[in-house]
Amino acid sequence: MRSIRSEFREPVLEFLNSKFYRHAVERNEMIASNVEDDADGLRLIHPLVRIAAYPWEWTTSQWLAAAELTLKLCDEALDDGWILKDATPLNVLFEGSRPVLVDVLSFERRDPGSSLWLAYGQYVRTFLLPLLMKKMLQWPLELTSFKRDGYEPAQLYEAMGWAKRLSPAALWPVTIPAVLDRRKHAQTTVRKTQPTRDAELTLHMLKRTIAGLRKRTRAAAPKSANSEWAAYTSSLSHYTAAESEQKRAWIRGVLEELRPATLLDVGANTGEFSAMAADCGADVVALERDADAADRIARMSAANGLNIQTIHADLARPTPAVGWENRESSALLPRLEEQFEMVMLLAVIHHLVLLEQIPLRAIVELCHRLTKKFVIVEWVPATDPMFVSLMRGRDALYGGLTERDLVAACEGLFSMVRTETLGNGRILYLLERISHEARG
Repeated sequence: MRSIRSEFREPVLEFLNSKFYRHAVERNEMIASNVEDDADGLRLIHPLVRIAAYPWEWTTSQWLAAAELTLKLCDEALDDGWILKDATPLNVLFEGSRPVLVDVLSFERRDPGSSLWLAYGQYVRTFLLPLLMKKMLQWPLELTSFKRDGYEPAQLYEAMGWAKRLSPAALWPVTIPAVLDRRKHAQTTVRKTQPTRDAELTLHMLKRTIAGLRKRTRAAAPKSANSEWAAYTSSLSHYTAAESEQKRAWIRGVLEELRPATLLDVGANTGEFSAMAADCGADVVALERDADAADRIARMSAANGLNIQTIHADLARPTPAVGWENRESSALLPRLEEQFEMVMLLAVIHHLVLLEQIPLRAIVELCHRLTKKFVIVEWVPATDPMFVSLMRGRDALYGGLTERDLVAACEGLFSMVRTETLGNGRILYLLERISHEARG
């Protein structure tokens, strides 16, 4: 809910009743608003976006989609006499694979005689430069959690060598502003009043500015890469074709029978089973820690119009709360807990045990907090080639783990519904959550 003081009532209502806003809401590109109006002002009540994911949890293609939406809406608003005054990724959330602009107060009436877009610098700092630094310096997009207002060109200039400083990609948004800033040194500057121009000319200039930013943003977006996990399914050596089909058929059968409305796919890899769940009607969140694999899921979901929201994060090291007093952006786990009718952990538990050294009971307890009903787990035995490769000589610690240890860890938290043993020795479990009331 947003509260608006009475003195801002008229301009806000004018925008909410505008043709531009109505059409953007109809296309699901902006959040809808129910208005409560009284003597104290307005209250805007928006529909809930079920799982909020912040920009530092987005993949490259999600950043680009959010940037494209921001520029598209700004461009269209100009034709209806409005302009975007606040251009930051923090104003965008994802519903499934679609970006939605959620700050309806970030538009204002446009001065028809001005060709200035005051949010231009903010867009460059918060959208363009993070993408460019990901491409040129391999700076992770997760670093933006520490840069609410984006990167300053001078900072990036210092991080680059001369070859990169003079490259076409960095010359305009980084090098020239940094050099000019040095020349100004500490001088105070006063913005001169812009002379009034012909309305048609200023509109044309604004649209050219936005078109130029769109072109530069697309060029700044890093090309997709293929990491080990992004190509996981196609490079499987521990599954025969028959074993892979047995796994798919069993999971598909469970999904078709139970029809979970909401599903969390932890360690989603290429998104094959996320897509399967979406095809069965689930509202899916695909959680993947590998950046390239997560981006592949996001691109696949968007291309096929699947109801899958990709979150690039690590369940073992989840995104913390950030901002003033850790209250501006909440931690990942509280956003996910008890939000799903089903949680899938396919070939994930052995990674948590072997690489993160998390006890089985702790993993099961987290699953109990995440799901409201069911969990699908794929158990990888200690003899499995993947288990052996991750054990790294710590046989004395982990070599004796068996499925009985998983069953024991589930005691009092989950009941066993059914299992399926695959030809390679891996075991699929369907577990049903035992509620706190049932536990006594």
